[in-house]
Amino acid sequence: MMDLDLIKERARRSMGKRHSHAEREPGYAFFHGQRVGKIAGQLRELIYPNREEHDDVILVGGWFHDVGKGIEPHWEYGALIAREILCDVCPEEELNQIVEIVGTHTLRKRKDYPYYVKLVQDADILDHFGSQEIWLNFWHSSYHRETVEHTLAYYRDSYVENAERVRDLLNYPESVAFFDEKDQFVRTFIDRFRREAAGELVR
Repeated sequence: MMDLDLIKERARRSMGKRHSHAEREPGYAFFHGQRVGKIAGQLRELIYPNREEHDDVILVGGWFHDVGKGIEPHWEYGALIAREILCDVCPEEELNQIVEIVGTHTLRKRKDYPYYVKLVQDADILDHFGSQEIWLNFWHSSYHRETVEHTLAYYRDSYVENAERVRDLLNYPESVAFFDEKDQFVRTFIDRFRREAAGELVR
C-alpha cells in the first residue's frame, strides 16, 4: 500500500518550485503532473470502469511523468529519478510500473503498452490542449517579449498542423473526443482573439 500523501509531498519537493524549462512557469512540472494524474484517473473510470487495481500506479505515474524535464531525453532520465525518489515508499511491482509510465510517456511511436501507460500518455496530451494550450502559448510569447501578431501568426501557420499530429498519437477514441472539444475551444477563442485584436466589436 502506497502512502499517497507522502509521495505527493516528494513530488512537490522535487518539482514544486523547479524551473525545469524557461518557457514554462516555475513549478510547471509539478502542477502539470497533478493534472495529468487526475485526468488519467478519469479516463480509466470512463474506459475501464471495472479495473481499479492500478489506480494508484496511474496517479503516481502521472504525478512523476515529467520529473526529468529539463534533462533530455527527459523520459529516460525521469525514469531513473523517479525510481530513486520512490524506491523506499513503493512496493517493487508498483514501482516498476510507475517507472514504466515515466519512461514511455512521451515516445512518438506508440506500442502495445499496458493500459496504465496508455492512459497517462493520453492524459499528458490532453492537459497540453484547451485552455492550458492557450496559457502555455501566451506564457511563451510573454517570455520572449513577442507581440500579439506573433501569437496570431502561430495559430494561423502552425497550430492546426501541430494539433493534428498530436491527435494521431492518442490511444483511445474517448481521448480523441476530449481532444476535439479542447481543440474546438482553442479555435473559437483564437477566432475571437484575432477579431478583437483587429479592433472589431464582437457580439
